[in-house]
Amino acid sequence: MPTFKARAIILRSHKLGEADKIIRMYSKEGYMISAVAKSSRKMKSRLRGRLELFNMADLELTRGKDLDIINQAEIIHNFLNISQNFYKFVFAGIISNIILKTQISGDENPQLFKLLYVCLNEIDFTEEEDELALKKILCFFDSKFLQLTGYEPMMGACSRCNKDPGDLYVMQKYDVYFSISYGGVLCRDCAGNTGAKTKLNTSTFRLLSDLYKLKIEELRDIELDSNNLKKAYKLLEAYLVFHTNCTLDSFKYLKKINL
Repeated sequence: MPTFKARAIILRSHKLGEADKIIRMYSKEGYMISAVAKSSRKMKSRLRGRLELFNMADLELTRGKDLDIINQAEIIHNFLNISQNFYKFVFAGIISNIILKTQISGDENPQLFKLLYVCLNEIDFTEEEDELALKKILCFFDSKFLQLTGYEPMMGACSRCNKDPGDLYVMQKYDVYFSISYGGVLCRDCAGNTGAKTKLNTSTFRLLSDLYKLKIEELRDIELDSNNLKKAYKLLEAYLVFHTNCTLDSFKYLKKINL
């Protein structure tokens, strides 16, 4: 059977039999890899400890019919702070879950690997207990994910009639409406004729608009109100679920653990 090499970030693993593990990971080339790490749970296995969650590793694999087989693995980068902090682990898990549930086709997206790495690295170096920073990273990931996968919402024109609603960014006296099903903001006429919509205040609208333009370094220094950040994330998740047909319940989980 042919062998191949890949650099990948490990997103999920589960036990197989008495000593093996099934590993799911996202490669630098931008596609999912599902593989078996045989005997990796044995104490003397050369793979033991190298295939932990969120490790980035260089791998040598053998092609298999259903699952590939991991022959060798060398850790390139591990995000140690993520595995040692509950909140960081939760947010990294939400991000990995989005990748796992959406990237099931054969389409390659190497930019998505870069986004995944950048966000995991940012989570890793975030101050402990800085919940606001973690939520900012999650909003950043969701918005860039939608952008890279072609689902970016329309924020500068009406998503229903394509009318230019004016300079919404500098608005002060009125709210803007957003439609998940139509895929973006609505002008006043369309908002009045559309049932399912969400009202955005100035701050939330600006945040949602800026997320698609900002770099992660710029996001760090932006002061955000926790309520607006919460509204933005809830809307982004609902939008992502609707347009990618994947199931996520991370917002409910964050609420359950008081985040």
